[in-house]
Amino acid sequence: MLKQLEVFMIAAVFVLITAIIIIIYTMQREQEFKAHSNSIQKSIVHGAAYAIDLQLRNKQRHIRLFIDEYAALIDHLTQHPGDQKTADDIKNRLQQRFPDFFTYTITTQEGKPILENIDALVGDACKADLNNFANTVKNKNSKIQNRVFIHPQPFHYHYDIMAPLTGKGSAMRIFFSSFYLQEIMDILKTHAIPGQNLMLVRQSNPNLIEVTPEGARDKLSRNTQLSTDEYRRIRFYENIPGTDWQLVNLPDESFEKEYRYGLWMEAIVILTVVTLALILLVVTLTRLSQRKVTRP
Repeated sequence: MLKQLEVFMIAAVFVLITAIIIIIYTMQREQEFKAHSNSIQKSIVHGAAYAIDLQLRNKQRHIRLFIDEYAALIDHLTQHPGDQKTADDIKNRLQQRFPDFFTYTITTQEGKPILENIDALVGDACKADLNNFANTVKNKNSKIQNRVFIHPQPFHYHYDIMAPLTGKGSAMRIFFSSFYLQEIMDILKTHAIPGQNLMLVRQSNPNLIEVTPEGARDKLSRNTQLSTDEYRRIRFYENIPGTDWQLVNLPDESFEKEYRYGLWMEAIVILTVVTLALILLVVTLTRLSQRKVTRP
């Protein structure tokens, strides 16, 4: 018959082996979670980036179609920029066509607005962008597109779509239209999953947040700049073609910590139950053995 010490030694070895198996299995689950998380992050970043790119390309295409469709009306306005009725008519048609429409104007080839009462809605960022686009348009490339980014107009953060106008016998002009960011926000919302935070940042300034599902950076309840720790946590990103935007995913650190904590708590509970069961078994066997020894 095994001695009491030998029984305890066997139980201890069994607990140790069980602990090693549980630790290895838990570490393996951690690695699987990390690999699965990486796969998900890569997938949602690519999907959201593609959807935003498609949305912007469609917006640019529809603006060009709108210009073709209402060429006579637009050409009339370029010749008579003080015709408020025509200007309002074009604005109403743009609002009907684009739910996220903000404002529009027509500019000279140099990028100077020719419509009245529009300067207040065309901020410094818009004017600088117009000037850059105008310099490029001088090459008479009808397919040229402006580089999209947020223009921080007070209370009206937006992005612009520009297209060259070639009226009958007139110098080339620019059709300038601005849009709110609701459709971009909706794309980020529909691609979001728990534990992951999709957002657009500037390619030229990767720490600057442009848009999140919460809104443009003027609507954020957090700092508009990514911290060093947040920037370090970003593992997957994609540049949006034709824009100064980069789509990034910022993993929720607390979500990952809670999941890993849950894994190890599960492992501890299993090991504790196994250990208590073995202790109970050893104590029971020891008492039974002692009764047999003391029995006359």
